[in-house]
Amino acid sequence: MNGVPEKIEVRGTVLDRIGLAAEFVCWAADLPGDEPRTVSIVIEPAGPPTDQAVDSAAQAIAGFDVLAAAASRYLVAELADPVWELDTEDRARLDGPEAPFGLPEAIIWSDGSWMIRFAECGLAIGEEFGIGVRFTGTAPVGIEDLSGSAEVL
Repeated sequence: MNGVPEKIEVRGTVLDRIGLAAEFVCWAADLPGDEPRTVSIVIEPAGPPTDQAVDSAAQAIAGFDVLAAAASRYLVAELADPVWELDTEDRARLDGPEAPFGLPEAIIWSDGSWMIRFAECGLAIGEEFGIGVRFTGTAPVGIEDLSGSAEVL
């Protein structure tokens, strides 16, 4: 597909194209640091990255650790609500000394909306694909229950 670059540079981070199909294209990069952290841009339908997606990726890259920590705190606070119907063991994990979320990945879509997905989730709700937190700008605004998701890449 013409106009779809192999690489995108955002705030000094090079994201490599990892998929191209009629349905979507994805670029991803691992961020430097001691812990694994990833940023991905997904454009659907497949096409070049949008300005909104690149702007959101820049914001996510610049404040990744702070944003991931905010997402983790948000999950701990919100999942305590009875609406999530966590069992006793999962509620206890939320009250533990460390939040049960790891391997954060920022996923940005073409319209600039984005979330941080924790690939590791020590709760039943996030067993297979983890759990996500949607953001508006730098503010966490909702939980993305990925338990009904399907693998696409």
